[in-house]
This record gives sequence, structure tokens and C-alpha cells, in this order.
Amino acid sequence: MASAHKLPGSPWRAIIESAMYANSVKKTNLNELYEYSIKQPEVVVTTEPMYKPEMFGLPSNSKVLVSNDGRIVGRTAKARRLVREMGKDKDTYLAILREAIYNFNKKPSFVLEGIVGVHPDFMMKAYLISPQTDAKNMLDWAFNFTPWLKPWTDTYAKSRVLDEPDIMVLSDQDWSHPDFPDGLIIVDEMQNCIAILGLRYFGERKKATLTLAWTIGVRHNMVACHGGIKKIGNSTPIAVFGLSGSGKSSITNSHDHEGTLRADEVVTVIHDDAFLIDLDSNFSVAIEPSLFDKTDAVKYNDPVSKYFYSAQNVAITKQPDGQVKIVCEDARNNNGRCIKSRDMFNYTDHCERPGKVIWLQKDPSLPPITKIKNNWLAVAMGASLSTMRAKGVENVDPKELEKLVIEPFANPFRVFPLIWDCQQFYKLFQTGTECYIMNTYAFGLAGSLIDIPKNLSLSIVTELMRATIEWRDWKAFPGLAVPKNGKELFGQDFDKKYKPTRDEKYLAYLRNRMQDRINFLSNKREGGDMDSAIIDPIVAARSVIDHILSPL
Repeated sequence: MASAHKLPGSPWRAIIESAMYANSVKKTNLNELYEYSIKQPEVVVTTEPMYKPEMFGLPSNSKVLVSNDGRIVGRTAKARRLVREMGKDKDTYLAILREAIYNFNKKPSFVLEGIVGVHPDFMMKAYLISPQTDAKNMLDWAFNFTPWLKPWTDTYAKSRVLDEPDIMVLSDQDWSHPDFPDGLIIVDEMQNCIAILGLRYFGERKKATLTLAWTIGVRHNMVACHGGIKKIGNSTPIAVFGLSGSGKSSITNSHDHEGTLRADEVVTVIHDDAFLIDLDSNFSVAIEPSLFDKTDAVKYNDPVSKYFYSAQNVAITKQPDGQVKIVCEDARNNNGRCIKSRDMFNYTDHCERPGKVIWLQKDPSLPPITKIKNNWLAVAMGASLSTMRAKGVENVDPKELEKLVIEPFANPFRVFPLIWDCQQFYKLFQTGTECYIMNTYAFGLAGSLIDIPKNLSLSIVTELMRATIEWRDWKAFPGLAVPKNGKELFGQDFDKKYKPTRDEKYLAYLRNRMQDRINFLSNKREGGDMDSAIIDPIVAARSVIDHILSPL
């Protein structure tokens, strides 16, 4: 149900909302956006049929449209500026935004209404305001979230009232400024509005919208989740958290776990990228009806492509018979993407809270699977989630892709204080949700790394669901446990490959990785964004290794 009309609560909101009502801006719909998109100069109209276009009110013969960007084909995190962190620069940014909107309103633009959230427990009305020359991105935004159409509007009318201003996202891909060569994203998370300036990539619009949805959720005692959640048979849901490339979608969307699931262990997917856990109602809800997935593993004429609504940054070929076809597998560039239907697997929009949470980490100091036995340590290991960034997903220096980075709870889109996330996850673990760490990369020291294959990771998830793994304490890392029966479940060489040793070089490496986590979390403490209770369990574990390496 629509909440009461709210007046702009900040100058940022006032500037962005006022832009919507200029003479140059008109309300649009998906039919108009499709017609503009097929005439957009850089868009390719393929001969591939769009999946179920009628549900969006589009003609039954609508085609998959492809938009390809230029140099940048991923997110640009360095462009983001949070209003709450601007300090003395606030007036400068306000002036920049006013000037940007003045020039924006000089050209014909659209405003598109939509809904963020697919379950009555969490639904927000949203607006995307963009130039008419950005019609394809607007169309994709409607596919990714939900357009203002029946039956979604009927569900929205019955949804829980949230005392929040509507979400507003304004984007102008043509904006430029000499001081911001990488573009500029201004975020006012308290007033649920964002301006995206000078950035073409569709993912900026998607993640900006999700950023605000997650923030709203946390304000209403939910856990913001950049991850996947699924049910297997009658077991409690399993949630996996990881950056792109960590195995998040592969684990979530797998229907058989490489053949390790039985016929009666039916997978039901809620979502592979974004959801909220409502701690008050013991509910987990999807935020998006569709999937925005990488296409690096999609073969030519792959059956999965029949579920596509749209695609971005993929190659195109024309066959002798005149068919214009999509070529994926990142042939053109890294991070090719599609928006596709969840109809490709068994799904639902909600489930109960997860019984198991898995932090997907790419940290060679850790074995393939560990169980966390302390709730604050579970929070700490999530808040210091260590991984490597997937190639091309973000607009960063290639050298940075080789480094191990820490991304708390695998959510680079957080705009509220990190301590809020820590508190929400602690509440979740206090309810009895178990926590695990899965290393999906490789184990051991540099020069002798042992790969952790995808089929092993999926087998581990299967056995976690079945509760067949027996655990023993990892004495060098108090609070963590490792499998006691790994050989029986995962092969005779499991222990030989992945059992942590007491080798001094390995322990020194493990200690250094612990210290990286401690340093990261300690640095957050200065601004009141971290609590000692979260850091203490890792410090205690490190001191045990210190004693092993340098006994008194």
C-alpha cells in the first residue's frame, strides 16, 4: 500500500525530485521504451525472441535487445560519494548536482515507475529518471525489478506499509566534469535517492536501486543480503554470500549439485543476488523478480538463452540466413551480462530465515569448509570476508584484481554504517542460524596451492544440508571446526590435500591473514563503525598461533 505523501526531506531529494516535473520530462511505459530502444543508435536488435514479453505488455514478437558499452563494462565504485560523509564539501557537491540537473532538464527525458520487492512483506515504489537516449537502460531496469503494471500493482496495494519516501534514481550518462573523469554517484540513503552522473553501465542503475532497498530494509530490522538463498527438500534454507566470481550464483542456481543430490532433494531458489531477512517475521524475501547474471559460461545457441529478456556487453554475429545472434562466453569483453527469468529453475519469492549462512571466501589460508562455533566470530569473519575481485566486474586497475581484498559481508554497495550490518547478522546468529566459511579458490602457500574445484564446493553444500559432516575443533584457530570425516564424504585424498597442518610456514601465513582481518576491522573502530566484541575472537585466535610459533 502506498505510504502517505512525503515532502522532500533534504536538499538532495528536493533537487532530484524537482527534476522529475520539468517540461522536458514525461512519464513513460515499457511499450514506449521498447520502441525508443530499437531506434537507439548503439542498440542491436537481435532475432532472438524475448522471453514472455506479453507479461510486460510488450508485443509477442518482441526481440532480445543488446546494448554494448565502451571502455567501461563494470561498476565504478570510486565514483560514489555518500552525503553523510561529505562534511565541508557538501555545498560543493550540492552545486554540482544543481548544475547537472539544470543541464539534464534541457533535454527530453523519461520517468519510469516501478516496484522494488516482489513480496508483500517488502515492496517499495521506485522511479527511474533518465534521458530518452537511455531508453534501453530504463527498459532493462523494468525487467530487473518490476514495472508499474498488474499483477504487481495489485500485490503492492496489499503490501505492508513502510514509512519511507519512494526510491528515486536519476541517471544521466552524458554528464561530464573535469574533476570527475570516472563519473559521479551521489547517494542520500536517508532520503532514498541517488544521482548517477556520467556512467553508462546498466549495473550502476541496478545496484543503486538495490543499495537503497537494502538500506530501507535494515532500518526496518531486516538483514541486507548480497547473496543467494535456496531451499533443498525440506531442510532449512541455505544462504551463501560472496562477490561476483566467488561461486554465489553457481551454488545457488545449481539444481543437482553436480549429481550429488537425490531425486527427492528438490532445489527451490529464492534468488541468487539480493534478498532481505526480516528478523521480526522470520521471513526471507527476494527483492527482484529476475536475474542479472554473467554470460561467460553461456554457449552459442545455449538453451538457457531462451529465458533472456535482454543482454548487455555481449558479442553479435549474423548468420548467412540473416539471423542476428548473441555470442556470449565473454567473447567481446569481460563481464558480459543478461537479464533473464527465474523460470529456468524451480523458484519462489520467499522462505523462512536461513538455517545456515555460508561466507564464500577466496582465502588460501583457509580449507574448503570450516564451521564457526562462536556468534561474534561468525560476524567478524563475515565483516572481514576476504576474496579476489572477478575480472571485469568492476572498473579498477588490473593489478588490483590480483590482490586479496576484504569486502564486509560481500556487499560493496553498503551505504549505511558497517556496524549496522554486524548487529543485524549477530541477531540472526542469535536465533540459531549456523555459520560456515567456504573457500572456493585454492588452499595452501603460494607456489603449492591446491585448487578447490566447483564440484567439491557443491558436494560440501550437499553434505551441509544433510548434516552428515562431523566436526573437530581446529586447535590453531579457536572458534573454527574442520571436517572429521572428510575422507568418507569427499574422497580419500581430502585430508591429504586440505587438512590444515602445523607447519610453521603455513601457520605464519594463517597468522598474517588473521592480522589482515584484525587490521581492517580495527581501522573501522576509529569512526565508531566497529566494536571490540567483534574483533576480540580473531585476536584471541591469533594469540594461540603466536604461542605455537613462539612458545615462552
